[in-house]
Amino acid sequence: MGLAKGSLSIREAYGQAMAVTAPLGSVVSTTTAAIAYAGKGVVFATILALIGSALWIYTLTRYSSKIASAGGYYTYGAAAWRNRTLAYYEAILEVVAYSALNAVNALAIYLLVQTFLQMINVSIPSIYLDLFIVLGLVYPTLISFTTHIKNLLGQIVSISATLEVIILYAMFIYAVATKGFNLSYFNPSGVSLGSLGTAMILSIVSISGAGASTYLGEESKVPRKTITLGMWLSLIIGGSAILAGTYGLVALWNGSITSLENANQPLIQELFGFGLPIVMIGLLMSINSLLASNIGTTVGSARVLFNLAREKAMPKILEKVNRTQEPIIATIIIGFISTLFVIFSTIITGSISNAFNEISVITSVFWLTGRIIDGFGVPVFYWRISSLNITTLVIPISATLINLTGVALSFQTPDLFQSVSIITILVLATLWYGLRAKKSLAGTYVVDDNNQLITIDEYIEKLKREKQVVAQ
Repeated sequence: MGLAKGSLSIREAYGQAMAVTAPLGSVVSTTTAAIAYAGKGVVFATILALIGSALWIYTLTRYSSKIASAGGYYTYGAAAWRNRTLAYYEAILEVVAYSALNAVNALAIYLLVQTFLQMINVSIPSIYLDLFIVLGLVYPTLISFTTHIKNLLGQIVSISATLEVIILYAMFIYAVATKGFNLSYFNPSGVSLGSLGTAMILSIVSISGAGASTYLGEESKVPRKTITLGMWLSLIIGGSAILAGTYGLVALWNGSITSLENANQPLIQELFGFGLPIVMIGLLMSINSLLASNIGTTVGSARVLFNLAREKAMPKILEKVNRTQEPIIATIIIGFISTLFVIFSTIITGSISNAFNEISVITSVFWLTGRIIDGFGVPVFYWRISSLNITTLVIPISATLINLTGVALSFQTPDLFQSVSIITILVLATLWYGLRAKKSLAGTYVVDDNNQLITIDEYIEKLKREKQVVAQ
């Protein structure tokens, strides 16, 4: 028994995309981290991120409109480059980036609650605050394999995501109504290119989370249409809400820009001006958004491990699914890796706040590095299926160059935690590649329109034949 083939609709694809986009959670988590780098320039950085994400989603849908797979991004890269080694390492990048993002969100929950308690002058033992990190790691892991994915994404996640969008637009409308529309927030003067680049890639990681529905290819009805539409809906609704919320966050701040940059959780601090009930609603919705984000990343990365196991690049036990047809062992492994990120980052950096900022950057760099592989691969893939044209050449390259520029501008000499993390991950990945994955079929399997497994070589030949029929 494998995944639940052909059981998901556009609603679930939208729910998965919005889970990782997590509009409110993104404003609380990655936007807060971006503010620490760019200050009020974060609004301009978010606009750049939205443009870059739109170009990226177009790029991604060039794949999703042709290919469907449980492997998601790394299968797309494999379809273009036809290199199993590259497919394996891209899959590792995805798993690490998603697991690290889980850790970021779990730490963000801790900081949210800590800020709230400080503002109401309540002190509790640190061990109880640590339980909120545990919640951020354990709950998404458990619910991801105890609840059928149709109910998980179609009901729990999609409904909460819609409420998040409403809250963020309400912030924007209130900010404009009470303080007017301030064009100065769109001026990045005084912000270095490096800081702006870091803030941009942090925001791109959140907004382009819309691409997370790619992992549902094997489980979706009419997958090539369903996944593509789910991505665009999430980008338009979720991305615009993040921009609106970011503007509202900056515009409603009553202190100096310096105090905003140094604030742990500015959103919670701002909500106190509206009274305790509003703060409580905002706090609970923010926590829920971060939990939903971790559900989406866990769902996606677990399917990457599941697919790698099926392609013999990971232990066969990762193919095991439970009665709800969820990859149970793979899901638990993702939770374990996320926990390791939290433990080692807090030990090495010395504080939750430092760990939060460190892992946020690592997540972005790992994620965008993988996307560079995919982006440059679109023209190659369309050349392989005899469908290359000006749009599938220019837009994917432009989107990828934006991502590459963001990575380059944000690059700095790695500190201790970053160095240890990157070296450890690469060493372990390479050791496993030499022991097992070198002879695997990584990046080989996709599904056809009937959700049946087929090799990528067979499928590319099928696409070529379709092109020839249309031409005739």
